[in-house]
Amino acid sequence: MVRSFQQLGALALASCLTTANTGCSQNRPLTSPEQQTVTPLAQSSTQTVNIPHTPVKWQSIGNCWAYAAVGWIESMLLRGEAEPLPNFSETYITYRHYERQLAYIDGGELQTGGSFYEATQIILRYGLMKESDFAPEEAQATRSERQKKATAVLNESLKSGALSKARTREIIRAELDRAFGVNMKALESKIIDPSAITLSAGRGAKAPLSELMPAWREIQWPISYNEYPADPLPGTKAKAEWNGKLTDMQVRAMRRAMRAMNAGYPVVLNWFVDFNAVTPEGVFDLKQLQEVGVGKQGYHSTVLEDYLAKGLDPVTQSYFETPEGEVSDHLKTAAVSYGTLTSFITKNSWGGSERLDRSSYFRDGEKGYHKLQADYLFAFIPQYNEETEAFDGFTTGLNSLIVPPGF
Repeated sequence: MVRSFQQLGALALASCLTTANTGCSQNRPLTSPEQQTVTPLAQSSTQTVNIPHTPVKWQSIGNCWAYAAVGWIESMLLRGEAEPLPNFSETYITYRHYERQLAYIDGGELQTGGSFYEATQIILRYGLMKESDFAPEEAQATRSERQKKATAVLNESLKSGALSKARTREIIRAELDRAFGVNMKALESKIIDPSAITLSAGRGAKAPLSELMPAWREIQWPISYNEYPADPLPGTKAKAEWNGKLTDMQVRAMRRAMRAMNAGYPVVLNWFVDFNAVTPEGVFDLKQLQEVGVGKQGYHSTVLEDYLAKGLDPVTQSYFETPEGEVSDHLKTAAVSYGTLTSFITKNSWGGSERLDRSSYFRDGEKGYHKLQADYLFAFIPQYNEETEAFDGFTTGLNSLIVPPGF
């Protein structure tokens, strides 16, 4: 689950603006989606930019934002051909996220949702830790069972245990250590200062993570409220729809993201998931959603790996489309200068080849990616309340993008 930069965060920290719940698929189905089967595909050859990524992981709670932030850092390190392969701990980020909540907010249950901005604040204050140091048994695992168990233990403590009676600093730390099965005091020497991590900043320059991460900015998807479809009539179901048109502002927003990816940067994507939109090949498609109807929904945060675009090249006076396969520098330049996005390919946090109950898009021989068609990203998708199943307004498939300064 991810929050928007424009909304006040639940932590109520004076300086902390956190992002809109983009949500890591916590909602239950409103209709019964068909069982998705895994369709083994040949290795994808879509390589407009092919941003390097570490292996796909599988979140066990609604903290996609933590996986997106850690995946972004690891991808940024891979831009400099990092050795050995980085593997930072999302479980450590989750520990610190819960520590902040327990210290600053009231309430009987922890919230797993967050944002790239919130991850930035956690990392700047508490640093990072390798998975092999914080949760050694999960260093080679794709899924953290420790996160799921710790969440349950802490929620029970909030309900009827030590945290329901008092929340001193000592009690909070003791309950966190008990829930996560760690001794944070003993692990302090393993914390990595973000100022000690040097990343490629482009054009041959390098900069510490502590400076680069907060410098990235969110592009809110530019949609005016009068463009949204009319609400459905009583007793009817709303359908996802798109008129096939983009404003100049929307085209420019897409080109900013594509230009950053051309430069090798892993752009963060905040988007709305409806699982009934995904095909057996791992493609999110508007037509698929229109045929099946709305299903399990939630906001989500991932890191982009590639894009496809098409347009008219005024130099050659010919239409172009970035092809399946290697793309020339001229075509990449044409895509960001004159092109319109046709799809994003994103690394996900829903598991890779070991995930047998959810289809995904193969990328460089690995499952766990998804192809998001432009018609899905630009469409107006109806939301339904997970408790009442009542219509809860429209949202767009694409919510925002987080790009480096200068793009």
